[in-house]
Amino acid sequence: MNKFFSLVKNEYIKILKKKSTLFIFILVAVFAFGMAGLMKIVMYFDEDGLADVKEEMVSYDYSDEIATAKEEKDEKGLNYHTYLQDNKINPTNWKKPLAQAMFGMGDMYDTATVAALTYDGDIYTLYDGFIKNSDWKGYYEFLIKSVGDSEVKWGYQFLLDHDIAPEENSFADDADWRNAVANTYTENTFMAEMAGNDKQKQKCKDMALTAKYRLENDVSVNIAGSSLAEMESGQDSPYESGGIEKQTMWSSFSTSTSVVSFIGLLIIVIAGGIIASEFSNGTIKFLLINPRTRGKILFAKYFTVITIGYIMIILCYIISLISSVIFFGTSDMGAMYVQTSAGVTKHVSGFTYIFEQYLLSSVYVVVMATFAFAISSVVKSSSLAIGLGIFAMSMGENAVQILKKAFNVDAGRYTIFANSNLQTIAMGQTIFPGQTIGFAIAVIVIHMAVFLLTAWDGFVRRDV
Repeated sequence: MNKFFSLVKNEYIKILKKKSTLFIFILVAVFAFGMAGLMKIVMYFDEDGLADVKEEMVSYDYSDEIATAKEEKDEKGLNYHTYLQDNKINPTNWKKPLAQAMFGMGDMYDTATVAALTYDGDIYTLYDGFIKNSDWKGYYEFLIKSVGDSEVKWGYQFLLDHDIAPEENSFADDADWRNAVANTYTENTFMAEMAGNDKQKQKCKDMALTAKYRLENDVSVNIAGSSLAEMESGQDSPYESGGIEKQTMWSSFSTSTSVVSFIGLLIIVIAGGIIASEFSNGTIKFLLINPRTRGKILFAKYFTVITIGYIMIILCYIISLISSVIFFGTSDMGAMYVQTSAGVTKHVSGFTYIFEQYLLSSVYVVVMATFAFAISSVVKSSSLAIGLGIFAMSMGENAVQILKKAFNVDAGRYTIFANSNLQTIAMGQTIFPGQTIGFAIAVIVIHMAVFLLTAWDGFVRRDV
């Protein structure tokens, strides 16, 4: 074992002596640090747009809508918008759904409208009383009675039990996050009861269970849906902390996993040259003079490549965390990741979740580095090994998608490119139906075995 680690030490010395290696580490540090800075710059230029949205959401001036309704002789619309303006009800006010139901402007998925359909009396008078008296407790009690045995009433009962009044302005900076989450619970529970298919029903139930867990366990900030992988896969983003969406350190830190792909390119450069360069430079002779088998030398080189990769990933994680704190402060440091899938709720700390995403992202890096390493063992040109590795990493997944979408070639599910992105597979966002983590791991293990056997055969049999 000591001989093996002395080989590894020798490989590290050779790699770290190169100026290109130092340059690679600097690039990783700059990219990791720069992600938060770039997001801060984007936010700076977007501040005016955000202010405009916020101003619109707190306004109860419906002059334009009233003028349009008069012009089009829309009596119902005119009465509705006049009522909103007279009672100072902005678009995010809890009273707006009641007004919509009063004037027949709501839809079948709105609880205020559905509850109104079950009421035998004059709903206009009832809801008008709730609005004029700001009687939110009476309104919630009415909803609980109207929904009967439905699970929808749990959200309203929670708010009543904890004396949490609804928001006059849901986008206010001091808005209670529990109102937004309770609203998510009731809306999705109601939609699950009315869903037309099992998939939609389960999705709504899962979102409702996530919201319920947060309310029961006082999880004020949930970073689920905020990572780049989840946003690209079309996941809903329940990154709620009360008020208009706040940009905190998690906004930046959770997207920093995208830097791992960049690290993959750099590791391919190291993996593609670590063997081929020994033969092209003639330095392999000095290695083979020592009383160590070719197998040990090969494994020491591979171990060095992989460990350098994970050193870079850990470095990226630490630098991204530091830069996110520097640019966005320490607000909501105790945030959690809460997500429900098929009725099972996962809940971990934000730091643990993001580290898990780094590890999942690293799988593709390891696979492509191993591929470049195998090519490096059978060719003399390190540039060829590096080029093939980068090409495979950049184009492999796209090629599989083209084959599936354009030519409906289902055999692509068995390729390494369709199984290496464990992040999207874990979220069920794959182009091949029925693809699971277990299947993906099996495909990865088989391909890795082929790559390593190719590397071993090429290195052991190769003439000096």
